[in-house]
Amino acid sequence: MNRIVVHTLIPFLLFLAAGCETDPEAPLARTPYPVVYCILDINDTAHYVRLTKTFSGPIDSDSMAQNPDSLYYENAKVTMELMDGATIDLEPTREVQRDSGTFFYDYSIMYKTKARLCGPVRLVIYLPDDGSEVIGKTTVLPPRAFSVPDTTHSKVLGFYETEPVRIVWNGIENACHTTIRFNYLEITEAGIDSCNVDWVRTGSDIALMPDDLLTYLSRWITEDPAVRYRKISGFDLIATTGDNDLADYLLKKDWGIDIIEKPYSNLVNAYGLIASRVTTALTDYMPNQKFIDSLANSPLTRHLKFVTWLEE
Repeated sequence: MNRIVVHTLIPFLLFLAAGCETDPEAPLARTPYPVVYCILDINDTAHYVRLTKTFSGPIDSDSMAQNPDSLYYENAKVTMELMDGATIDLEPTREVQRDSGTFFYDYSIMYKTKARLCGPVRLVIYLPDDGSEVIGKTTVLPPRAFSVPDTTHSKVLGFYETEPVRIVWNGIENACHTTIRFNYLEITEAGIDSCNVDWVRTGSDIALMPDDLLTYLSRWITEDPAVRYRKISGFDLIATTGDNDLADYLLKKDWGIDIIEKPYSNLVNAYGLIASRVTTALTDYMPNQKFIDSLANSPLTRHLKFVTWLEE
């Protein structure tokens, strides 16, 4: 019942629109130009680099977009250099599927390593066909700290009518999203399904009012006559934060390509991004009985058939 959406960076390609009186000619790159996307997370068991390229030529762009030779480099060598002097060679892989669409999607070449990364990382991509190198640097962020809720106490979120539950993460400055994941069980004649609803909030200091949460749940959980009853199974609190480069990219990425100015990049000899993020989670929190009762009896959510007990 849970859905996973995977977002990937596709090669940038936009064309200049026609002017009022004349049709200005958009400058076209004479040779392909690298496009790189790499975000490193210390918690990941595998790290990926996406390497594609811009393209231009005598045939229409839709046809070129369906040609894998227009998207990928042959014989590229992708490495990561660590602070201790070690060099890691990334292997090409086609295990990550590209979403169907304008661009060729039967397979998607990426470069992968399972090495554990921490501290400063220097990305080096050598393109032998062009005789050029792409260089990028980032520092893998360490796990973040938090101050509220206090895990030394009972893992219960105390909801009250006039006071919000607060979620505060320390040491977070950029590109922070806090996800409140509401976990619950759906009981039908066919069995029991584990379900969840994610409420994503921006920032590292969140105030969570019970009625706001009930309103959100009423919008995202569907009334279903096949459901005998539902039962809350807990909360997960998840914070994702990025470094300065990721924050800068998220601020500017919607610009797309301006024909006159270069698109966003913090790499040498390429468009694109190398950056770091880290995800920290607090799991298996329960609401107090007041919220459980409200979930079952409030006019906002009572049609969803939540019960007031936690154990069978």
